[in-house]
Amino acid sequence: MYIMYALIILIATTIGAIAGLGGGVIIKPLFDFLGYHDSQTIGVLASFAVFTMSIIALYKHKYRLIKLKLNVILIISMGSFCGGILGEIVFNGIKNQMQNELLLKLIQSISLMIVLIVIIIYSLFRKHVKTYKISSKVIIFITGLFLGSISVFLGIGGGPLNIIMLSILFSYEMKESVIYSITTVFFAQLSKLSQVYIQNQFRVYDARLVLCICFFALLGGYIGTRINQRINVSSIERVYLFTIFFLVFITVYNIIYGISKLIL
Repeated sequence: MYIMYALIILIATTIGAIAGLGGGVIIKPLFDFLGYHDSQTIGVLASFAVFTMSIIALYKHKYRLIKLKLNVILIISMGSFCGGILGEIVFNGIKNQMQNELLLKLIQSISLMIVLIVIIIYSLFRKHVKTYKISSKVIIFITGLFLGSISVFLGIGGGPLNIIMLSILFSYEMKESVIYSITTVFFAQLSKLSQVYIQNQFRVYDARLVLCICFFALLGGYIGTRINQRINVSSIERVYLFTIFFLVFITVYNIIYGISKLIL
């Protein structure tokens, strides 16, 4: 289990740091596929990985961050932090209401599938999509709130959806979107892990596994950021699209498997 988790974390966080995907969008469906843990544990383990990755990625991007719009970063980060709290509340509410782990995973997988389909449609017709340069602080905050809540509820770190929203609403290029996306991911996962700490739930999780995940997430974040800084925008976009199509296949399998288990 440790080897499989370490390999997934390393690959996911490397790709996440390259393309601003956060890594969680890869980790969550693959951890579901392995089936070692329940949805809540997977969500927390993914948060540890994504949070660690985002720290090293933001540190490596520190000089680029200075050149970006600080007010946008601050407002969207605040929104993302609040969204993380909201997403965790919604997740726990649904979990407590259903009392059915298989059904909960199925709902998450179907929701992720919808997100992936939206991403693919956008990617195919991106040239025909009108973009904006929004400066309203309220809309920027709501954007962060929405992205943060979705990322925590689905346990995916937000990544690909972040890229789309930032590109459409603020007309950011890919490399700009990656940095803003990682910033949003950082604060959403900080929010989730803060709630886990406040509720004194850290002791529930295997400390050795958490340390293993954090180490490989740190390594993946470092490698991915170095690659991001050395390749051009078109290469980043190819990594992004390849990852999305791969995730579609994994998510479809998880949905079919979940439905079959519920029926049987």
